[in-house]
Amino acid sequence: MQKKRKKIKILIILSIIIIGILLLEIIYFSKNIQNNNIYESKNKTYYEVTLKPNNYFFNNKIEANNYYIANSIKTIDIYFNYYLKNKTKENINYSYDITATLKSYADNGTKLIWTKNFNLKKINNIKQKEISIKENYNLDYQYYVNYVKTFQEYYNIKTETYLYVKLNIKINDQTNPYVLLTIPINENVIEITMKEDNTFLENNTQDIGLNEMLVFDFIVIVIILIVSKTLFSKNNEEVILKEYQDIIIAIQNKPNINSKNIIYLNNLKDLVNIAINNNINIFNYQNNYYTIINNTYYVYILKKL
Repeated sequence: MQKKRKKIKILIILSIIIIGILLLEIIYFSKNIQNNNIYESKNKTYYEVTLKPNNYFFNNKIEANNYYIANSIKTIDIYFNYYLKNKTKENINYSYDITATLKSYADNGTKLIWTKNFNLKKINNIKQKEISIKENYNLDYQYYVNYVKTFQEYYNIKTETYLYVKLNIKINDQTNPYVLLTIPINENVIEITMKEDNTFLENNTQDIGLNEMLVFDFIVIVIILIVSKTLFSKNNEEVILKEYQDIIIAIQNKPNINSKNIIYLNNLKDLVNIAINNNINIFNYQNNYYTIINNTYYVYILKKL
């Protein structure tokens, strides 16, 4: 009865430990999985505007996030600086291109009536552990203004037109990442906007955390199995020895086993079954238990309890 209570107590303790570990795991990984990105990204893309020679501006360079007089613009100097590192240390397959797209709209910008694409640069099939793109492009703003004027004069229409300059990046067959600049064409004073799409990073945030969680679960299960097996195997051997002590005979001298027919058993219960089925005793010398049938020795070496 005392042994049974001890076993129940051990089961309760193990259950409490397992529940505690699972609760800690849920709390930890619920906070950290979302923040554990596969990729580390740094985008330092920026631009500045170079003005045509004039008598009104002392500096021919104007920084980003300002308003610009359209007729004064010579070039829009874009510095694409995009960095992406794979934290898993696996190679990244990527390609990228820089495009400029004109889009003209009618009815106050509600209807797209014309579009024109310009390929500025294209790089294919690079395989590295990190992406490092540094491309400088001096965009001739007046070239696109004149292109749109020619279109409008040809069809004798007025349109609302924008120039979209985009860095497209294809990573491991996913085409989400980009840096996009939107530049108005038909306005007298323009404002340039720039944004980065982070959809790719948002879709690759949980893998590392999930892998860590699976490894953690595996380690916990292995530890619990080892502890359980160690505890209960010992308790089982104690129960067997106590239950079948009437057929076990302790001897004082070490047995002289000269026979070549020796079978070592891995389980004490197997030795007990052999003895019971053949109606014979089991001999015990220190931690060695054995019985003899037709000059064959069946031996089990008991671990220290």
